[in-house]
Amino acid sequence: MRTASKKVAPRRSVRATKVVESKSPRPEELDDRSLTIQALLLLHRTRDMLFNSEDRVFSEFGLTAEQYTVLVAIKYFDDPVRPTDIGRWVGHKVNTVSMIVDRMVNAGLVRRLRDLPDRREVRLVITSKGEQAFKPATPAAWSLIDEIMSSLSDEEKRTLIKLLERVRDKALQHMSPDAEARGSMSYEATDLPRLMKRLVKYVK
Repeated sequence: MRTASKKVAPRRSVRATKVVESKSPRPEELDDRSLTIQALLLLHRTRDMLFNSEDRVFSEFGLTAEQYTVLVAIKYFDDPVRPTDIGRWVGHKVNTVSMIVDRMVNAGLVRRLRDLPDRREVRLVITSKGEQAFKPATPAAWSLIDEIMSSLSDEEKRTLIKLLERVRDKALQHMSPDAEARGSMSYEATDLPRLMKRLVKYVK
């Protein structure tokens, strides 16, 4: 009795695949248009990476980076702090800030109070739960910032600030001159210096 012989598939040689790491071209190797594109991509990517790094730190305290920003504004801006004030600081529309605040109210981190002369307006206050999350999150956040910025000297930080301000100002020229844009510029000139003084005193 003959048995059918099984066909054995020929062995395929497995070759190690060499991973080729692509390196970004150096700035001096790029033309004007390529320099602009690389700078823009780096700005966006750096912002995203900073935001994700902050989110990871704040998540240990039950917060997101956006929620921590709201708590900072309530803590250090002059009372009353309204959603419009926070919107000017973070550059968000009031509707976006309201959605963030809604989630924070539901989480028990902040409260809305309607005790202003204009009853249509609300001011925001931090709850005890919000304070308990804010206090340990603050030194953790500054530790992260110090670590990230430690790669720059003080002079390089000053240069970076000047360059970013120039890019920001140019971008603002292309925004519609509505009330929110004007409010953002007003904040930059008045509220930001006061906030920085309070923050620096707090984290030292």
